[in-house]
Amino acid sequence: MLDALPALEIVASFSVGIDRVDLAGCRERGIRVTNTPDVLTDDVADLAVGLAIATLRKIPQADRYVRAGRWKSKGGFTLTTRFSGKRVGILGLGRIGLAVAKRAEAFDCPISYHSRSEKPFPKYKFYANAVDLAANCDVLVVACSLNPESHHIVNRKVIDALGPEGVLINIARGAHVDEPELVSALLEKRLGGAGLDVFEDEPFAPERLFDLDNVVLVPHVGSDTEETCRAMADLVLQNLEAHALNQPLLTPFSGKRVGIIGLGRIGLAVAKRVEAFDCPVNYYQRTKQAYPNYTYYPSVVELAANSDVLVVACPLNEHTRHIVNREVMEALGPKGVLINIGRGPHVDEPEMDEPNVPEALFAMDNVVLVPHVGSATHETRTAMADLVLANLEAHVAGKPLLTQVWKLMGKCLVLKLHCHLKNVSADGRAPSGLEV
Repeated sequence: MLDALPALEIVASFSVGIDRVDLAGCRERGIRVTNTPDVLTDDVADLAVGLAIATLRKIPQADRYVRAGRWKSKGGFTLTTRFSGKRVGILGLGRIGLAVAKRAEAFDCPISYHSRSEKPFPKYKFYANAVDLAANCDVLVVACSLNPESHHIVNRKVIDALGPEGVLINIARGAHVDEPELVSALLEKRLGGAGLDVFEDEPFAPERLFDLDNVVLVPHVGSDTEETCRAMADLVLQNLEAHALNQPLLTPFSGKRVGIIGLGRIGLAVAKRVEAFDCPVNYYQRTKQAYPNYTYYPSVVELAANSDVLVVACPLNEHTRHIVNREVMEALGPKGVLINIGRGPHVDEPEMDEPNVPEALFAMDNVVLVPHVGSATHETRTAMADLVLANLEAHVAGKPLLTQVWKLMGKCLVLKLHCHLKNVSADGRAPSGLEV
């Protein structure tokens, strides 16, 4: 194409990657090349973490489970695995790799990486090759640029080092991964799972992956948000203008405003995580808390009016039942998003009676439904069962309870542990709980 454009002076790429640009030819002809770095960094890093969580927690599969009516007919969804605390390895610690590391750190994930040279980040462990990195992480994120050295950097050796419990996340380029080897490893269960935004022969993705429940596939949408596409277009125009005027570029970008109803343990954990995504945090609680970095609103309506994403994380009681009502929803508005990880009755929805879900939601593509699986990971259910046993042992031994909610006067409440999580049923579902 360069030969057909003899007067070309600048190539302003509408992406951060320039692997499709003939750089050598441009250098020979003195053609300037620009891309859109930084503008899309946050969105791609967001998606990397989102794919990791979606793959480990099986969010798309859980959504299909609800929409197909299986929650009501078959009961609880299978247990999954948490992302928090997983060892995250990053191939390429550039802008996007660092943004992924920042976000993963908010989930208490130890970070390691491989790059062509060691970076000045002593808190991140450097590995001299991709195989050693894969052998020492649970989630491997591909975030490097594509060049002859990184082509098929994720090969069979790397995949086998990651292993049957490992998860591969690719938000860079499809050609970073030896795709036939990846498909074989997933089919043969030599690899635990994969979250893929890119493929070798786009728009064609390997059809053998379509039926696997340990794979999440999205159509190269890492930077496809309205905000970033507008910013990228502006930056392309500014690059062209800068070429003519010889001026520097500047394109600021910030995260969504997140409002949290209930700043208790879970609410604070949510705040910690979204701060890593550069999201301003607002909150509502009955009393103002001592967190100067977070903006307090004295009513839920005001909180919703000043949030892009509203997260319900408060306990359910007479004060919080239907705390998200019509007035709150209208304040959140047509571009707002509601996330409820508290209890169904927090939201004014007369049909929200688990496991019954309003069927009108099933056909909507702006809704994600999961069957009350907030704590349904092997790790958490094991810890919950252990804590129940520890409380029972403390009661029998006449010691203080570890997590006492109230004292019983006069009579003794006897709990019989019906099923310990370590003896979970063969179908992977949670135990039936406690019989009183």
